[in-house]
Amino acid sequence: MNRKFKKILKAVFLLSLTFFFLYLAFRGNNFNELFIVLKNANYLYALAGAFVGIIIGSYIRALRWRYFLNPLKENIGMNNLISSMMVGYMMNSIIPRSGEIYRPFLLASNEKISRASAFGTILAERVFDVISLLVSFGICLLYFKEQLSETFSEYNLESISFYTFIIVTIFVVLLIIIIFNLEKSDIIIEKITKKILPAKYHEKVHNIFISLINGFLFIRYPKYYTQILVLSVLLWLSYVYSTYLTLIAFDIHLNLFDSNLVLTMITFALTIPLPANSAGIYHLFATATLVNIYGVDKEAAFGFATVSHLLGLLSLIIIGAFYFVKENLNIKKAKQLEESALSPEK
Repeated sequence: MNRKFKKILKAVFLLSLTFFFLYLAFRGNNFNELFIVLKNANYLYALAGAFVGIIIGSYIRALRWRYFLNPLKENIGMNNLISSMMVGYMMNSIIPRSGEIYRPFLLASNEKISRASAFGTILAERVFDVISLLVSFGICLLYFKEQLSETFSEYNLESISFYTFIIVTIFVVLLIIIIFNLEKSDIIIEKITKKILPAKYHEKVHNIFISLINGFLFIRYPKYYTQILVLSVLLWLSYVYSTYLTLIAFDIHLNLFDSNLVLTMITFALTIPLPANSAGIYHLFATATLVNIYGVDKEAAFGFATVSHLLGLLSLIIIGAFYFVKENLNIKKAKQLEESALSPEK
């Protein structure tokens, strides 16, 4: 099976999943009432919500990313951070998870730092994102355990979150051990790669692994802990407030605590890498949460899901396209960047 056919097969599978989840989300809606809901929505609130989530949230995320990168290169300019991040977001919106490659490697190209180490900082960022999600979900479980179990019984979210927490904890503990014993870890990793890999590969794999570990070097700098923690909290709060404002746009008056539950369930949906920013499953989780837990009319809930998702998707694509052009990128250069990213670092 050649590479091109595999890509086509994967695209067909992901699109099929997207349409399946969209069908589940659309099913049972009264489209006349849905049209009225969409017509009467206060789009100023919806736009304000998108601004807080996309613009302010992205700025906070870029600030936090800079602290992850500081051990590699101190005080990288915000322009390069935001530019790389928004191009990555745009690519993620088009091809799931592709932005995780473009984002660090575009920054590494601009800042002349290790590509693999820059990618390692994205892994570090994802660890903090998962921890934020799990903490939020843990809080939600204290107050909404029965409702969540009934609403999402087929997904067994409690088991998923529990096992995810265990995996993340083990991963973090291993990282801390490796980072604080870097010289010994380097020797052990080199011995392992020598044993299990052919000579022509083990050195490359070993070097890439060490570079990835360098993306977590911030762990050795306690002076960054407070800033990273505060920015992680602010980042999540910006998303909560974004959700709160967009809910108001559809006359759904929930408090910030309830908005946090809606956001948490939407974020669970976003962990499933589907095209168009997890379209379909995003709508399904948002609608199910609002209807089954808060008794919101299905049309109002689906209107919220549709507009919040569409505004987020369009914002990421438009802003990302702006920075794509600003970076003098084109399809050919983007392909070259991808090929460079996928090749072993010399």
